[in-house]
Amino acid sequence: MYAKLFEVKETGGKGKGLFAKQFIPKGTIPGFECDKCEILLGIDPSKMSEKEKDELFLRAYRKQDGSFVAPCDDSRYMNHSCDANILDSGRGFDLVVRDIQKGEEASFDYRGFYDDLNMPCQCGSKNCCKIVTCAQPIPEDLARFWAKRATAALNRVHEVPQPLKEELKQKSIFLPLAKV
Repeated sequence: MYAKLFEVKETGGKGKGLFAKQFIPKGTIPGFECDKCEILLGIDPSKMSEKEKDELFLRAYRKQDGSFVAPCDDSRYMNHSCDANILDSGRGFDLVVRDIQKGEEASFDYRGFYDDLNMPCQCGSKNCCKIVTCAQPIPEDLARFWAKRATAALNRVHEVPQPLKEELKQKSIFLPLAKV
């Protein structure tokens, strides 16, 4: 479930993407996996054709337990960036790790979440990996980079408005109480 903070629009040559309808500050929780999201079990991408894998990865993402989640909303249109503005918090929700300006594309770092991923990176960031691949376990330098960004954003969770605060409570996802 993603908050209604974004809209789907065409990107310059990358298909569709999610774009902020308003300013979204670092520390905002834009979404989490909810009961409406479809869990896909027993899928083995190594036994799929390239076309089938492409279709799967356009529709779903892989969790660490091996299952796939097909989001119930437009979050599936979030494109990759090596300098993503949204990351997995490791606490059951996604987290805005740097301010997102109105009209800016929302992005997520795909490295670590998709098996058999080998696609040219078009993000253009100074940290661009050029080819997006998945390595398990996640390389230490990348894990440290994500952890530093997530920790700084978690420290702001109570300082910014949370559009999904009530839904997070209903799902029994608790926000950090103090600085991480």
